[in-house]
Amino acid sequence: EQHTDEEGGGLVEDPVFLACTTVAHAAGLIVDMTLIGGGTIVLHERFDPSAVLAAIPRHRVTALFLLPPLLYQLVDHPSLDSTDLSSLSRVVYGGCAAAPSRLARAIDRLGPVLFQFYGQSEAGGISMLTEQDHLRPELLSTVGRVMPGVEIAIRDEEGRDLPRGTVGEICVRSAMISGGYWRNPELTAEVWRDGWVHTGDVGHLDDEGYLHLSDRIKDMIIVVGGHVYPTELEDVLLGHPAVAQAAVYGVRDADAVERVHAALVTNPGHRPELAEIQRYVESRLGPMYAPSHIEILDEIPLTDAGKPDKKVLRQRHMGATH
Repeated sequence: EQHTDEEGGGLVEDPVFLACTTVAHAAGLIVDMTLIGGGTIVLHERFDPSAVLAAIPRHRVTALFLLPPLLYQLVDHPSLDSTDLSSLSRVVYGGCAAAPSRLARAIDRLGPVLFQFYGQSEAGGISMLTEQDHLRPELLSTVGRVMPGVEIAIRDEEGRDLPRGTVGEICVRSAMISGGYWRNPELTAEVWRDGWVHTGDVGHLDDEGYLHLSDRIKDMIIVVGGHVYPTELEDVLLGHPAVAQAAVYGVRDADAVERVHAALVTNPGHRPELAEIQRYVESRLGPMYAPSHIEILDEIPLTDAGKPDKKVLRQRHMGATH
C-alpha cells in the first residue's frame, strides 16, 4: 500500500472499491487496503459490464480492479459514454498481458485513471505502471518500474545474469516473497533458489528501468525456426481492424510439431480469412509468427480469474480434429 501511494499519488478520501472479480490475489489485497483505510467495498457476485457501469455513479465508486479482458469489455460497452465516471480515480489492472492498442483506447474513454500492477503470489509485488506513466504511449508495452525494495535479475537458462536489454527469465528478491509451496518441496526447490524467486516470466529491463514482459515460459510456442511469444502475437493481431479480441496458443500436430493457433473475436461486419491474417502478421513479425489456424468465436472463454482459458481452446481444437 505504501509503495502504491508513494508512486501513484495516494489514496482518495472515503475510497469506494467495487469488487467485481474473485476476491483473491490482487483484488483481495485491494479489499484489505480499502477497509484498513476506512473505505467501503461494493461486492458483485461476478463481472458484468452493465452492472459495473450502473454501480459506479450509484455508489460513487473510486476504484476498480480488472483483468485486461474485462477492461476491454467495459471500454467497449455501449453505455460507457452515458455513464457518470466522475468519481472514478483509479482502475487497477493486471493478472495477464494487456495490449497497448487497447490500453490507449481505455485511456481515451476512461481518462488518466489506469494503474497497472505486476506481481505474483510467489514473488509479491514486482512493478507498477502509474497513471502518469500511462500518459506516455511508448510505456504502454511495459509493466512499469520495479517497486521500491524489490530487486530484479534477468537470467538465462543456466541461471547467469544477463545484460540490460537482453531477454531472459525474470527473477525477484524482496521482503515480500513467500516461503514456498504448501507440502511441495520439489516445486519449492525449483522456484525458490538462493533467496530468489524464479517467476517463469520472460522479459527484459530497458535503459529507463521499465520492465518489459515477453510471456510465460510455459506459454511460449516452440516452432520450427525459433520461439513464438503468444503475447507479442496477440498485440499485433489486436492492431488488425477486423480483430476485437485475440488469444494465441500452441497445438502439436501428428508429427509432434507445435503450430501457432489464434482464436479471434472480430469486430461487427468483419470475418477475415486465414491468408489475410497470415499476411498481416508476416509483414510485422515475420513468417515464424504467422498462425497455421484461426478460429472465429463469439467470445473467448475465460478462467474463473478472468484470463483467456487457452486450455479450453486447445481442448476444443483437439476435439474438433479427432
